Order: sequence, then C-alpha cells, then structure tokens
Amino acid sequence: MSANAGLLLGCAFWFLAYAGNWVAAGELGHQQAKVVKPPIEPMIPAAPQSSNPTASQDSPGRGLSLFLSNGCGACHTIRGTEARGTIGPDLSHVGSRTAIGAGVLPNTEEAFARFVARPDLFKPGVKMPAFDVLPQTEIQTIARYLKALQ
Repeated sequence: MSANAGLLLGCAFWFLAYAGNWVAAGELGHQQAKVVKPPIEPMIPAAPQSSNPTASQDSPGRGLSLFLSNGCGACHTIRGTEARGTIGPDLSHVGSRTAIGAGVLPNTEEAFARFVARPDLFKPGVKMPAFDVLPQTEIQTIARYLKALQ
C-alpha cells in the first residue's frame, strides 16, 4: 500500500471512529454499508515485554512505515518524513518529552503503546481514534519508533 493510500485510509478510519460508528469493510460496494458499533468494554493492551523477540527483528524504518501506512501522518507531523498532518500535535521530538498525552502518561514505550491503542481511556474526548484493532506487535513497533524520536 502506498503512503498516500495509507493516509487516505487513516483519514477514513478517523472520520468513521469520530462519528462513533465503524463500517464493516466487507459490506462496502454495491450493497448498503453495515454500521458496526465498537465494543462497549475497553480493552487495554498488555504492556510490551522488554524481552520482546520482535524488537530485534524490527528494521529501523518499520515503525515509521507502520505510522504512515496506518494513517497517523494524516494528523501528525514528523519533520523529515511524509507525515505532515496538522490536526494532532507535532511528534518530531516526542521521545524527548517528559510526558505524553498532554502530560497524562510518562514517556515510556509502554505508555506510548497504551495511548496509541486506546487514547480515549487516558484523555476523554480526545479526537484521536483508537488503534487497538492493530496487532499488538505493530502497536509496540510504532511505540518504539515514537519513543526513539529525540
């Protein structure tokens, strides 16, 4: 998937999530879209393990690639990359901050992963969609990438 397609997909997910409904992708086409309500109970992902075997297998660009392909760059800017969004905060040096999420969480990989997965649990009313639909390994890779942005 190209970066532009990922940005478009991310914007679409954001719009649908912000509207409070998700459209089942398999239902699109000539049929009328089926609206699927998100689950009521919050699902907090498990904390990443420091002995994670996938950590050493990640290429340096994998975190950025996942960040872009999941549409994060549509809302956030990371200088020197294709991420040029203006809706969310500039994340160019987010790894050097003392806290994340407007000061509600410590600046750790675990906190990044938890915030990316379910930002609404930490900042009620936040406009950022939950990315807990992604595999946990991808969330951890994105979190590792964000923490490394010094």
